[in-house]
Amino acid sequence: MPIQANWDSGVGDRQTTGTLVNVQPVMPFRLTKDWNVILRVVMPLASQPTAAGPRVNGIGDTVSTVFLSPARSGRLIVGAGPVFLLPTATSNALGAEKIGLGPSVVALAQPGRFTVGALYNQIWSISGASDRSDVSQMLIQPFVNYNLGAGLSIGLVSEATANWKAEGDQWSVPLLFQVSKVTALGRQPVNLQAAAGPYFDDRERGPEWRLRLGLTFLFPR
Repeated sequence: MPIQANWDSGVGDRQTTGTLVNVQPVMPFRLTKDWNVILRVVMPLASQPTAAGPRVNGIGDTVSTVFLSPARSGRLIVGAGPVFLLPTATSNALGAEKIGLGPSVVALAQPGRFTVGALYNQIWSISGASDRSDVSQMLIQPFVNYNLGAGLSIGLVSEATANWKAEGDQWSVPLLFQVSKVTALGRQPVNLQAAAGPYFDDRERGPEWRLRLGLTFLFPR
């Protein structure tokens, strides 16, 4: 159960800060002795500045992914399945008012002390408000972590998104350097995370830096 708080600085003409908190549970289910189904849900809570000055606060659109993954994995762990965009936003400024669908794939390997992998998905709108723009957006999330021992690790992650329907400023590419620590709060295992890094994209009014703090509750089997 990851809870991830993000602060984006340098947003818009006024160079203000946007806040995004993602609640993104990952829930595995046994389908057969050979296959697992893994449900991943990303529910965003946002506070974003506007050009007029007042901030927009509320819930954004929810993205849900259903991965089919082998129960007995080898050196390479893979999963694939559909991704859904659900119009749960409480404000027009925080969502697309569209229902979307597309493919998603994740893969990772753990050679030695490293964990390397990537997540990909592409969403197209299939229904929704007729007066809103259609959705065609892609996410590519490569990551690499190095285990230092005693539950401590360092890593690098990018969360590149592309809005193919935008006439300009299609790409948003933060590059985050992160450190994490697996520990326990009482008897509850948790993963504490801190990350920061710049944005590499061509958006004139996009953010310049992202700071992230994360807390993941772990429920190992």
